[in-house]
Amino acid sequence: MLKNKTALITGGGRGIGHAIACRFAREGCHIIIADLEVKSEKIEALRACGAKPDVHMADLADEEQIVRLFSVIGRLDILVNNAGVYGPVKKIVDMDRAEWDRTFAVNLTSAMLCSREAVKKMMEQRSGSIVNIASNVARRGLPYRGCYVATKWAMLGLTQTLALETATCGIRVNAVLPGPVPTPHLDEVMECHARVEGRNASDVAEDWRLSAPMKRFIDPEEVANVALFLASEQSSAMTGQSLNVTGGFLMT
Repeated sequence: MLKNKTALITGGGRGIGHAIACRFAREGCHIIIADLEVKSEKIEALRACGAKPDVHMADLADEEQIVRLFSVIGRLDILVNNAGVYGPVKKIVDMDRAEWDRTFAVNLTSAMLCSREAVKKMMEQRSGSIVNIASNVARRGLPYRGCYVATKWAMLGLTQTLALETATCGIRVNAVLPGPVPTPHLDEVMECHARVEGRNASDVAEDWRLSAPMKRFIDPEEVANVALFLASEQSSAMTGQSLNVTGGFLMT
C-alpha cells in the first residue's frame, strides 16, 4: 500500500509512533524516525518488519533541530506528527507557565513546524499526506489536563486549516483521535491522575478502560491501521478529517 513511499514519523521510537512505523514498514514504506531517544530493540523491531530505518535524535521543541532534520531528508511522501508529552497533571489555577509552554512546544508547535517544512517539499512534488495524532480529548475537556487538552483541540484546528491551504496542491491533512492506549506513557499519566485525585492507579485504569462502550483500551496497532488508511491512497478523497479510534467513546 505504501511501497516506494517515504514517511517521517515524529516520536516514532516508542508507543503509538513505533506501532505506526512498524505498520508502514510492513507495507513497504521507507521509515524515518525523529525522537529524543530510540532504543536499539525498537530499531530491531523495525528491521524485523523489513525496514531500514533512518533514525534521527532530535528535540522537536527546537525549531533549529527541525529545520536541520528536514534539510537532510530528500523526498517525503508522508508526515506523521505523533511526538507529544502528557504535560502537567494539575488544575489550571495551579499551572506553571514553563510547563504550559513546554507542552505546547512539543505537542503543537512541533507539529506546525514539521508540517511547514514537509509542505515545502510536498508542494514541489504536488503530492503528500500529513497525519496528525491528536487524542479523544481534542473533543472534550478533562480535569487536571487543561494544558494537554488545549494542545489537542488546537491540533484539530491546525489540521483543518492546513488541509484548506494545501487542498489544491495534492496534499491531504487528516487527524486520528485515539482513546487510551496501554503504553508506558499511559501508565505514567494514570499514576499522576491517581495522585492528584487521591485514588489508586488501578482504579483510575479501570474507570478509563470501562468508559467506552467496547469496555477496553485501544491497541496501538488499531491506531496504526487508521493512520495507514489516512496516509494511503485508500483515503484519497479525504482531507481535514478527524477519525475517532476510541472504542465508541466518541461518536461525532
